Amino acid sequence: MEGMKTRMEYFNIRKRDGNLVSCVRAVPDHPLGIVISIHGFTSSRESSTNRLLLRRLPAAGLGVVCIDLPGHGTAESAEETLRIKGAIDSIEAAERTVLKEYPGCGIYYFGSSFGAYLTGLYISTREHAGRKAFWRSAAVNMPELFHKKNPTETEKRQLKDLETKGYFDAEMEGNRPVRVTKAFHDDLLQNDLFEMFDAERFGKHQIAMAHGKEDVVIRPEAVERFAAEFRIPVTWFPNEGHSLSNSSSTPDQVVDLAISLFIRKEL
Repeated sequence: MEGMKTRMEYFNIRKRDGNLVSCVRAVPDHPLGIVISIHGFTSSRESSTNRLLLRRLPAAGLGVVCIDLPGHGTAESAEETLRIKGAIDSIEAAERTVLKEYPGCGIYYFGSSFGAYLTGLYISTREHAGRKAFWRSAAVNMPELFHKKNPTETEKRQLKDLETKGYFDAEMEGNRPVRVTKAFHDDLLQNDLFEMFDAERFGKHQIAMAHGKEDVVIRPEAVERFAAEFRIPVTWFPNEGHSLSNSSSTPDQVVDLAISLFIRKEL
């Protein structure tokens, strides 16, 4: 299927609460399955990882739908305030649309960092159709990033803004800032993935992870602990940080791992 051309399409999905999810998809004829891609914190449907997925997955016979999370990107989703429930609602809405438009097609999940954390919450708390998930640089300890015992001076200023203004604007890796409200900050405390993850609640899942040994955002120790507790295989990349892009070959290697998981014989 290499060399085939698949048209990208930008579109919106309306959620049950009326908010819009801005999406982009690339789906070949007669896809083997559809992958829903959930980006990381302050990223978007236009991320470099999503652009790679939009190119690589259709060539492997897989469709891909990349969504913007609430408060992220520059399109319609950016208008919705970021909350954990709203973010999970966006994944659910994308899946509902895929089930309607591609009946009988397998559904898979690709989550990056914050998106992997949300995917973990989604498959643990909501009825869903997919049974395979690939997590890239998974933020398994997402609440710890915002609730630290020893915050930096910048983080102390952010916490002060939360108390005085009710929000602060977070920026990571040069992406568009995302507004962190006190409500979202509190959401994180109520959504600890270590406590809530249950890959068996709605049926057996196949999950695989890829992580950088030099990741200073989501440290390997947290990922090792999570993987050991829930028996999830991790492919470790030496000399790679959170973006898994220090080597020009690593992003494609990560996608190769995801494709291998998705096209393997079903459970």
